[in-house]
Amino acid sequence: MFATLDRLERLLEIVQREGIQVRRDWLRGVRGGLVRIGRQPVLFLDESLSIPEQYCHVREALSQLDWTETEYGDEMAKLLENSPI
Repeated sequence: MFATLDRLERLLEIVQREGIQVRRDWLRGVRGGLVRIGRQPVLFLDESLSIPEQYCHVREALSQLDWTETEYGDEMAKLLENSPI
């Protein structure tokens, strides 16, 4: 089983490969998430949060998307499942 940091980094790697831009910023606890800027999806990640908090926010944001038609569908299903870390 992956550690939380490993799971977070793998999620971010996959989303970037799928064309989602990742912006890591110090948002001071303001909830990040997935937005569209024009046609470009952008995932904002709040670096002021702990790694487990970042992972939970990213997992929640990415769970809104349908990953079944991507080459990462099975892996994303495992990474995004609501299980203890």
